[in-house]
Amino acid sequence: MKEIILGKSVKNKEIKGFFFGDEKSFNKTLIIGGIHGVEPQSKEVCELYIDEIKDKPFLKDCFLVLIPCINPDGIKLETRGNANGVDLNRNFPSNSWQSVPLANNNAYYPGVKPASEPETQIIVNLLNKHNFKKIVAIHTNHTIQFPNPPMVNYDGEQSRELAEKLSVATGLIAHHDIGYPTPGSLGCWIGKDLKKISVTVELDDTKTAEELYSKHKNLFEVGVIES
Repeated sequence: MKEIILGKSVKNKEIKGFFFGDEKSFNKTLIIGGIHGVEPQSKEVCELYIDEIKDKPFLKDCFLVLIPCINPDGIKLETRGNANGVDLNRNFPSNSWQSVPLANNNAYYPGVKPASEPETQIIVNLLNKHNFKKIVAIHTNHTIQFPNPPMVNYDGEQSRELAEKLSVATGLIAHHDIGYPTPGSLGCWIGKDLKKISVTVELDDTKTAEELYSKHKNLFEVGVIES
């Protein structure tokens, strides 16, 4: 395992990536947690996985970059967005990005332009540097305005197979529709624009990270191994 500082947040907090396996492998995976600051379990389950595997041999012929917390300011502030009030999952340079927040709710504020935020830029730069085969985002189904059940959500038909395998591994339903529009989201950008495999795991927000990890930790190995 290598621990690398990928950049810094608006409030100058270090954002770390944990690199596992052989960078030359074809099967490259990016897993991201802590996108929304009101979903701390998404960060914590990633940290539990790191703690479990950091001193063990990694999966053969696989390369993983794991960012447990892309939004450290939001986690500290307990806000959905970052320190600028930007919802990072509406700030990606997707064709669907729009300048007006969904339902005029500022919790979904997309920023002044696509990839305006340093946290978003870290992910954009990583995708430019590494040819990831698949991207898995971990969230909880924390409700702001539009509720959705825990699920494995996927963007693009190319993402269905991985979503269904993650569904089997976690016991969560797999579905292509989260139930409301997500303009400028990571999934829209990766799955619909770039046509890469993009899956979002929405865990149960009412459970602790320890409960979620105990029940769903297979999502990490399945997410990494499947090619």
